[in-house]
Amino acid sequence: MERTDQHTYAEFFFTQEFAYHNNFHRRQENIKRKFSRMVNSTCSFNVNTTPTINDRAILNVTQKTVPTEAMILLSLGPKFSLPYTTLLQVPVFHLIADVENILSTARDHETANQTRAQIVNMIQNYINRTKRVSNTDSLTQFCKKAISSTRQFIKNNPDVLIMEADKGNRTVIMDLQDYNMKMGSLVEDTTIYEEIKRDPTTKYQKDNNNIVRRLLDLKLIDNRTRYKLTNNAAVCPRIYGQPKAHKPGLPLRPVVPNVTAPTYELSKYIANILQKAFSSSFNIKDSYAFCEYVNGLQVPPDHLIVSFDVISLFTNVPIDLVRQGIISMWTDIKKHTNINLDFFIEIVEFCVDASYFCFRGKFYHQKFGTAMGSPLSPILADIVLENLMLWAARTANIPPELIKKYVDDTFIILHKNQIETTLHTFNRYNTHLQFTCEIEKDNKLAFLDTMVIRTENNTLKTDWYAKPISSGRLLNFYSFHPYDQKIGVASNFIDRVRAFSKVKTKHEQDQLILQRLQENNYPKPLINRLLHRQPPLPQPVPALSSPTTTDTEPIQYRSIPYVHTLSSMISKTLQNNIPSIRVTTRSTNTNQKLYPNPKDPVPQSHKYNIVYEIPCQNCRSCYVGMTTNSLQKRLSGHQSTINSLDNKLQQGHQYHEPEIQHLKGRTALVEHCIDHQHRFDLTNTRIVDHTFKRSTLPILEMCHIATNPHTINRRTDTDNLNRSYSNIIHTLRKPVRDLPQTSHSNNNIPSSLDVQ
Repeated sequence: MERTDQHTYAEFFFTQEFAYHNNFHRRQENIKRKFSRMVNSTCSFNVNTTPTINDRAILNVTQKTVPTEAMILLSLGPKFSLPYTTLLQVPVFHLIADVENILSTARDHETANQTRAQIVNMIQNYINRTKRVSNTDSLTQFCKKAISSTRQFIKNNPDVLIMEADKGNRTVIMDLQDYNMKMGSLVEDTTIYEEIKRDPTTKYQKDNNNIVRRLLDLKLIDNRTRYKLTNNAAVCPRIYGQPKAHKPGLPLRPVVPNVTAPTYELSKYIANILQKAFSSSFNIKDSYAFCEYVNGLQVPPDHLIVSFDVISLFTNVPIDLVRQGIISMWTDIKKHTNINLDFFIEIVEFCVDASYFCFRGKFYHQKFGTAMGSPLSPILADIVLENLMLWAARTANIPPELIKKYVDDTFIILHKNQIETTLHTFNRYNTHLQFTCEIEKDNKLAFLDTMVIRTENNTLKTDWYAKPISSGRLLNFYSFHPYDQKIGVASNFIDRVRAFSKVKTKHEQDQLILQRLQENNYPKPLINRLLHRQPPLPQPVPALSSPTTTDTEPIQYRSIPYVHTLSSMISKTLQNNIPSIRVTTRSTNTNQKLYPNPKDPVPQSHKYNIVYEIPCQNCRSCYVGMTTNSLQKRLSGHQSTINSLDNKLQQGHQYHEPEIQHLKGRTALVEHCIDHQHRFDLTNTRIVDHTFKRSTLPILEMCHIATNPHTINRRTDTDNLNRSYSNIIHTLRKPVRDLPQTSHSNNNIPSSLDVQ
């Protein structure tokens, strides 16, 4: 056989073998994903339909008339994901930054490069498609109109707030004046809060870092933990109130998010130690565990089922009871830490004492209880309540197995003549911790999201239950979320109804599920398929690996912004090419962004983990930088460099002299000042991007530098941005028609082709 024939035959054989194996692989994948295809075929949007309003999900206590489209949009909830109506809204830079952060975990550089090339192609195709084709389906057009209507309503009514209720999953529209009055009465409660003259953030931050330094000096933590617990960019927490829509008068529940507080990471560290050491005789994990406990339980005829609820738990936890609780369980705690008892209590007391916030420009210190929003508060409250119930069970002679607790709700089986005495026993443990009591009515008692029912033979059974105030709102089917997340929400709801409903027939359960899911715009064919799906098969227990088997890489969980049709392809590619990665998506364009912020605004100078832009006073040039510290601290560094330059000039030095020329090596900002004798307007610094992921900040900065034709940053500032992104950067690059002739040399502009 001639060589050409051999080559042709070999090529034909390889092609046939490849086709056979490829088709076999496809058949296997099709079988595995049969249900997914079936669901996805049902999940495609019907372009002729739009969301319907959920009247129960909206509570308007103002005299304002809200436009119909705005009412529909607000009734869908804060987590309803909106479409990106323009290419500028798509978080391309954050996608790139998150992808690069994930690819940095790959051990094989060739795999990382191939994965990056595939993802770059996906992003570029998405950009080209978005620029070429506009969304004209009715759902997108409705969202555009509703967004515009909502924004216009908020703009025309600055005295209105839109907030989520404390319970019931409802959206409340209330007057700003009414909100401020109710919050003012809360923070002026001198038994819990006290006003302080100035912001104590700097003091608490210094004390926090001193404690961390002591832990390191005593070799109780390593350098990595020290870096995590040290805080150099703390911001005073902002308090806000959640309306209690289920109570008359619409009172507010105070919430103090502590994410920006000086002690946040230290509190998380201590809370983790306590969580590992804590074990409860009364706690139940969730509603599933409660149903497993209750169903089939026999209640004596002369006993009743009751529920005790703590009034304002977190703000009423005494620190002395916290101290006693830690001492009583120290034997268990010391198994999880090398910190001695005295130092541990000192840290806990410091974290509790450092509860403070600001409201309408005034600063307040919480002098009693723990803050609702601190990561340490739940476990401290759990420890205190555990000791309370152990004491009350002994005092009232109640077997511990008849008491179950979830956070501050307690389920107890008591003799009918023992209820008042037991409630009094609970309430006399501490004057600050007071309980209310709810007794079964008509042989029924609501607890969590179940209704506990006593049957004729005094056996307990449960039924799925939603409170009358509940809006029935789930993640709406028309939300621009991934299909699998919406299917997961629907499936989870079905599983809960099935697990909790022990008194309803399957037909009654199906009717309840169908009604609730249809209220959230889930199509009936999809609901029917989910109702009749086969339960997943139990997974086999993996065999223990032999000593000679190499351990697999630990699974890492990462997230990327969700962009319709794009993010799912990217996450699938990452997971296929890097087996140790599990990628999920996060929605960044939700209804929550439309709501007016009830909290005090954070000054721009206090923000951190940001990309900023400083304009030049003498031309249209700008400097783009990033900082993980506060913007104020970073700008003071720039100002210090400029002051050094000005001092040299005042001393009589000229721009061309070495004493000034050597300053050019500090930053591109001062280099522009020296080369062009310009100055930058630090007071007009603008924040162009921000992130909570510190590791992605350098990539975001490089993206903004590379797409800004006015920047004076050096090319070295974008050296770590891979060349694969050049076309994307070129596509997103801002127009250069306004670029001034005298701003700077073209060599300093990072061209997309020069990006490494």
